[in-house]
Amino acid sequence: MKNTALIIMAALMLSFTACGYTMSRTGGAAGMSAGRYKVSVPLFVNDTYEPLVEKELTAALKDDIASDGRWLLTDSADADLSLTGKVLSFELTPLSYDEKERVQEYRVRIKTEVKLTDLKTGKVVWKDRAIETFSEYRVIRDVTKTKIGRGEAVKKASKDFADEVIIKAMESF
Repeated sequence: MKNTALIIMAALMLSFTACGYTMSRTGGAAGMSAGRYKVSVPLFVNDTYEPLVEKELTAALKDDIASDGRWLLTDSADADLSLTGKVLSFELTPLSYDEKERVQEYRVRIKTEVKLTDLKTGKVVWKDRAIETFSEYRVIRDVTKTKIGRGEAVKKASKDFADEVIIKAMESF
């Protein structure tokens, strides 16, 4: 009797798992978050000596906007809003060492400034002067694998950055 009740309960629970409802990150679609506004994301300015970090951040932000669906990603000629940014700093901080005092793990920390401007009025809708994201990677004997790990850490930090920007920008409306 107990096993039959458990089987029925498990079957009922499984039947409710695929209901098809989803929730957006910041609530209902209203105003600018409804997808009625077109936004452009020009290549970020890089004020650091780290090559190509601005491309990773810009690409991650464009990917997030395109997949989020509340705004339409477009070029600047057709845009209502412009989301611009600047890479202020890029740091590598050692996190752990081995017994010979060789670095075993690094933290990549990226600090950016981002601004959302209404292109029709020229008004700055939202601005954050200090968005920091980070990710870690391990140092491996194989230099190529270590470089790949560093690149993946930059990509992860860029993705986290994009998620944070979308959430904060949407909250400003």
